[in-house]
Amino acid sequence: MGAVRTLVAGLATLVAIVAMVVALPALWTHERIVDRSGFVSFVEPMARDRQIQDLIADELTRQITDQTPAPEILVAPATRRYTQSDLFPPDFADVLGQQHDFLFTEPTTEADRSNVLELDLTAMVNRVVQRFGLPSSIRVDGPIRIPLGESQRSGLEAGRYATTGDQVTRAAWLALAVAVIAGLLALVTARRRGFTLAVLGVGAVVAGAISWAATGILRDRALDEFSGADSSPRQVARIILDRAGDDLQHTALITGGVGVAVIAVGVLGSLVFERRR
Repeated sequence: MGAVRTLVAGLATLVAIVAMVVALPALWTHERIVDRSGFVSFVEPMARDRQIQDLIADELTRQITDQTPAPEILVAPATRRYTQSDLFPPDFADVLGQQHDFLFTEPTTEADRSNVLELDLTAMVNRVVQRFGLPSSIRVDGPIRIPLGESQRSGLEAGRYATTGDQVTRAAWLALAVAVIAGLLALVTARRRGFTLAVLGVGAVVAGAISWAATGILRDRALDEFSGADSSPRQVARIILDRAGDDLQHTALITGGVGVAVIAVGVLGSLVFERRR
C-alpha cells in the first residue's frame, strides 16, 4: 500500500510540475494579451511614457501638416500638449483596443479577412484640431489609418489570432486546474509531505525559469511581425512588446520567488517532522 501511495504521489507531482510550466505563460498571455479588458488595462498606463507621447505626437503632426496648410511650427506644440494631457491615455487605449479586436476577432467575410492591421489616428487628429488651439479653419477630412504590416507577409491580417487566443485561454485554465488538483493529490497521498511540497516548489521555480527564458524568443517573434519601415506607430508597437516581455519576466521572477519560499517551507516541514519522529 505504501508503494502505491508513493507511486501516485510521484506521478501526481510530475503532472503538477508539467501543468505549472504550461499554466504560467498561458495565464499571463490570457490576462495581458488575449483578454481585451486585460490588454487595455495593461497598455493604457504606457500612454504616460514620454517616448510614446513624443512618437505619437510626431505622427499626428506629420498627418495634420500633410493634409492641411497648417505649418509644423503651429501644429507640433498642439500635438505635444495633447499627448501630455489627460485625454491621451484613454484615446491611446481605445486605438489599441480596436487593434486588439481586429487581430482577435474572427472576420465575418473573406474581404474582411484580407484587410491589414492599421493604426486609426482619426479620433486623435480630430481631438488635436478641435481642442488644442489650432485655428478653426483647419480641417482634416476622411479617416487617417496607417498600415502596420502587409497581409500574409506580416501575419497581421484580420482575425489572425482569433483561434490561437481561444486555444491559449483554454490551455491556461485547464493547466491551472490540473496543477492545483494534481498538487493537492500529491500532498494528500504522499508519505513525506514536506518533501513533496518542496518538489512542487521546485516545479514553480522551473516554470518561472522556462517562462523567463522563453520571453526573448516570443518577443523576437512578435517584433518580426512589425518589421518594415520605421514609422512612429511601429516604434510604439516595439515599445509595447518590450514592456510586455519585461512584465512576463517580472511575473516569472515572482513565481520563482514563490517557488523558493515553498521549497523552504517544505524542507523545514520535513526537518520538523523527522525530529518529532
